[in-house]
Amino acid sequence: MMLGRKPVGFAEHYYTEWDDGLGKERISLFLVLSISSTQVPGAEIGKEAFQLLQDHFLDDLSGDPYDRFENALREVNVMISEKEKELGVKFVPNMHVVGGVIQKDMLFLSQRGDAHGYLVRKRHVSSITEGLCDEKNKDDLFQNIASGVLEVSDSVILTTGQLVQYVTPNDLSKIFSEQSLGEAAKELEDLLGNDLEDQIALLSFEILEKAAGAVAEEEDGEVEKKKEIEDVEEEASGKRWRRSILILRDWLRHEQRWAWLKDIKNWEKKKLLTAIMVLVVVIGGGVLGLRLFTSQQRVIEEMEGKLGAAEENITQAETRGAFDKAEASLLLQEAEGLAVDVLESGYLGGRASQVLDAVEQQRDYLDNVVHIDDELTMTVDFSGLLGSATIQGVVPYQDRIVVYTATEAYQILLGEAQSPDVIDSAERVVEADYFEDRENIVMLTASGNVMEYTDGNSQFADTSDVDWHSGVDVKSYSSKIYVLDPEENQIWKYQRGTSSYGSATAYLSEGVDVGDGISFAIDGNIWVLNEGGTITKLLSGDEIEYSVTDAPLDSIEGVVALYTELEVNQLYLLDAAKDRLLIYNKSSRTEDITYSQQYVLDGLRGDLVDMYVDKDRDTIVLVTDSALYELGF
Repeated sequence: MMLGRKPVGFAEHYYTEWDDGLGKERISLFLVLSISSTQVPGAEIGKEAFQLLQDHFLDDLSGDPYDRFENALREVNVMISEKEKELGVKFVPNMHVVGGVIQKDMLFLSQRGDAHGYLVRKRHVSSITEGLCDEKNKDDLFQNIASGVLEVSDSVILTTGQLVQYVTPNDLSKIFSEQSLGEAAKELEDLLGNDLEDQIALLSFEILEKAAGAVAEEEDGEVEKKKEIEDVEEEASGKRWRRSILILRDWLRHEQRWAWLKDIKNWEKKKLLTAIMVLVVVIGGGVLGLRLFTSQQRVIEEMEGKLGAAEENITQAETRGAFDKAEASLLLQEAEGLAVDVLESGYLGGRASQVLDAVEQQRDYLDNVVHIDDELTMTVDFSGLLGSATIQGVVPYQDRIVVYTATEAYQILLGEAQSPDVIDSAERVVEADYFEDRENIVMLTASGNVMEYTDGNSQFADTSDVDWHSGVDVKSYSSKIYVLDPEENQIWKYQRGTSSYGSATAYLSEGVDVGDGISFAIDGNIWVLNEGGTITKLLSGDEIEYSVTDAPLDSIEGVVALYTELEVNQLYLLDAAKDRLLIYNKSSRTEDITYSQQYVLDGLRGDLVDMYVDKDRDTIVLVTDSALYELGF
């Protein structure tokens, strides 16, 4: 069926079943496809792709089905590549497709884009297309294949969009487990209504029963195999028994084997006691060794059981992570605990380490962790310029970048640091921000003063209050500046006049707590980062309730700064403890934020300090305490 409104582009589903009429295995072939582009003939491409899938998979039925499916996909890739050249349009990144075949009880699948496949088995929903496509590969439509055995009562749902964005896995399981396929499809259609932003092509099937031939073949095979095993075991047992009797009889016939008993009768009493003692020690040592060995074997078996359980948890986390990140996290936490127990036992250390590595890899996958190395460019190395000073922060300034320490400001032009400008020899800058309304940089000092930096020159700014409120961070917004003052549990707002600032106005309503604030950002709302990684959201002085969707699995206690602004749709958190940048998407409809991904910045020189987004150049500008970096995105 087709769900939702008419798409911008093309969406369709294809299905066919092949049967030679001679009682051989029936083969099903299917494809769901959407192309988010109006520049390509979607209907023509979809029809030709499905025809190629049929022609090449059914060409030689004697071959291995996996190889035949792989060859068919390769032909589809070639056709798509030729179409792109013919049309002069790179449309593979805009394609969302799942294609596959069923032969006997085997399902083969491949996927691209936002298309998904879901398996409903025993009231549990799992993704069966996760990880089949590398979005960085913009050339090949199909890249990897998933395969598996289908069971009676399984339901498979294939869509060109992410269905679980609109229907929870639990609801999807109930819909397809408690009624016939036709009724389930109708209920799904009624449930979604017009909620879908784009049209989704959906194709679903269920496994009702095994074919009679397959059942008979399976039963015959099991009976025959069981009989063969019993015959072999019986024959082997008889041979072993007869051989043992013959060996024992032959050994007893040799009289010389008992000569040592006559010698013992002639031993002196002292020699006899010594021999008995030695014999007791040997037997005791053997018994003790046997017990130790048996005990060791039990421990090893116990540790193997724990590692098996841990590996099973990791497998379940891979499946459930697409739908329930919290549950996947608990499974990984339990797997990690089991692996640590094994590691501390002193047994199976290598395998336990591999399990711990697999836990970390799965956590990275669930948190969408990207390790950044080659993409990160060191623009300026300040280690030879600063002496004993360290970088405090970085701000944009007109067409350049300004990196500042507590006493000096460095303008960066064309990737080079200019001679430093002394801010003030008696003051120490705590934080600074670009004041776009005044085209200068406003700087907050440790002694509780505000300075303005313009074209290499800095001067003290005046306020109607004479004395400024001290704080830990300063931000500009429109014609005002704001000072975060956790000591007085307040954010002070100052209006910039023609020649000076007005009096301080308390921004926060009574009862709002920013006593642990260390950094903040303004986008209309005010976001305050607190010690320990929590974030307070404020509007018109009041705290706003919000939730974090898909929060990262590990702690963000090491976050030292956050960044956003009015025209930036993301919230960035800078974690100095783990050398990473965490990215959250802000919702346009609710107050909530959704965790998106994190960049782990490998090979940094120094500790992360500050960052901002250069929207004009699509670049993230970062500084450590000794270097300036740029990251394109």
